Amino acid sequence: MDQNGSFPDTEAGTNAGNNAGDVAGDVGDDGGGGADGGCGGAGETAAERSRSGFDAGLDSFTGSLVLQGVEILDEEQAGAVLSRLDHLICWAQAQQAKVLHRMEVIFRDEILFASGKLEPGLAFSLAAEEAATILGIPTGTAAMRMSEAGTLCETHTATLAKLESGALSYGHVQTVLDQSQSIPAGELPGFEAELLGVAVAGQTGSQFRVKARRLRENKYPETILKRQRTAFEKRRVVLEPDCDGMSWLSAFLPAEKAQAIFTQLSKAARGERSAGDPRMVDQLRADILEDLLLDREGRATSGGKTPSGGGKTNSNRARGEILVLINAETLFGADEQPAELHGYGPISPKTARRMAREAAKWTPVERDPETEEILRVGRRRKIPAGLQRWLRARDGTCRFPGCRSNAVISEIDHTRPWAQGGATDHDNLEHLCRRHHMFKTEGFWKACQPAAGVIEWTSPGGRTYRTEPHLQLASAPAGPGVNGSGPCATGSGTGATGTGSTLGSRPGDDPPPF
Repeated sequence: MDQNGSFPDTEAGTNAGNNAGDVAGDVGDDGGGGADGGCGGAGETAAERSRSGFDAGLDSFTGSLVLQGVEILDEEQAGAVLSRLDHLICWAQAQQAKVLHRMEVIFRDEILFASGKLEPGLAFSLAAEEAATILGIPTGTAAMRMSEAGTLCETHTATLAKLESGALSYGHVQTVLDQSQSIPAGELPGFEAELLGVAVAGQTGSQFRVKARRLRENKYPETILKRQRTAFEKRRVVLEPDCDGMSWLSAFLPAEKAQAIFTQLSKAARGERSAGDPRMVDQLRADILEDLLLDREGRATSGGKTPSGGGKTNSNRARGEILVLINAETLFGADEQPAELHGYGPISPKTARRMAREAAKWTPVERDPETEEILRVGRRRKIPAGLQRWLRARDGTCRFPGCRSNAVISEIDHTRPWAQGGATDHDNLEHLCRRHHMFKTEGFWKACQPAAGVIEWTSPGGRTYRTEPHLQLASAPAGPGVNGSGPCATGSGTGATGTGSTLGSRPGDDPPPF
């Protein structure tokens, strides 16, 4: 593999390598192509850059890299090609880091400067959003990559060079960046060199993490407590829906607390097994945890025993709302269409009917029996409670591209502002988390709703994106509706009834601070 990351020994590889080289040259003219100068500084403005040369570079970056004759490779050749492919991936990741950092610089020095809005951190946030939508990744992931890119381009150029040459994987690079946090700035270059020195070939990411952590703790023991305090601030509980009517509920806690909780659950579970309970220990741990969290009256856990420290739960806890969308036909047993559990997805009709029997509130939602279009929920300036429940079920999350912030913790926004004649109806409302609501209100991102529940966005860079509603109503089998008009209804239960717990969000969903 040559310096451009191509394979000269493969057909079309030379041309692809030359094409990549052409682009590398163009980028180099804009700020240097190597690890020490290829990250795109402030420099000249967009108007001053040569667009013709840049566009030609983009056109040349369309070559294909073909590896022929894979089926005739022997073991030694296959290993060599696999290694070269890994080097190529590392090279591409290094170039992506440079471009990500360049994008942040553009937002800071051109887009925000022209708008006159120079709030600290806003350029980074907007650039991360743009990158997230381009790459099709969560905003949190894009922000992390952009932050890492900035660090690589500004203070860890030696690590970037190692990545570009294929000597380090991106996982190793992340370990270098992580372990370099809290190191005094004056000592950072020397510590980085030491870390790169222990990153020997053939070492797995986990092996390198252990070595790197020990090196930092031995040289800078004072960083242990500081890092622990930082990590403690990130404690949280997350909900991740899985398949077949199940979900994962996990907590990020101090190690000693997490270990103590797991030990108590294990002790109680093994006690039940010893007493003859046929359930497996894993099942018992889960059931005991569920009983402890959902039993408002402090009733005993499985088998009549309560783990030490369990005690009674607070009977005055806030009531958590659970939304279920179910067809009237399904509710009354005329069909067996799946229902929709907000924050999860389809659930069985049997489960939905059980939850419906315990529901505290109902909201009728009329829809066209032929087109399935929602016709009416409510209409007034102030958003009525029934319409709010419907919108939570329809949207599920913040409607910004890629955002998974739960609708429960998001704000309802008029797509077309009320002051500009926008109606308070389901086809002019959408959920936005506070962060993305601000981006829309300030005019950085623009939105319209061409069809009910469909949001079209235009980014600061002029790119357009389309988000579909979380809830896609399935058509029921042909036949008369139970109550004539064929309405749907949303029912809400509470954690107090034992039907479930307060809705949370998926890992990485919460918008980062801004």
